[in-house]
Amino acid sequence: MANHSRLASTPLSVLDLAHVRQDGTAAEAFHNSLALAQHAESLGYKRFWLAEHHNIQGVAALRLPC
Repeated sequence: MANHSRLASTPLSVLDLAHVRQDGTAAEAFHNSLALAQHAESLGYKRFWLAEHHNIQGVAALRLPC
């Protein structure tokens, strides 16, 4: 029973990959991720993680200057 109360109080998170839809753009993928993050926040999720994967077709990635 003690584990149940601890799990009930554990903050939940969302992990997103920012998938680029067929014929879509990275900008659209990030816009969709933002909308998902805002929706998750409204549902009480505490963290939103955006996975970073470079050079994978279909997944948006930020390109930062070196």
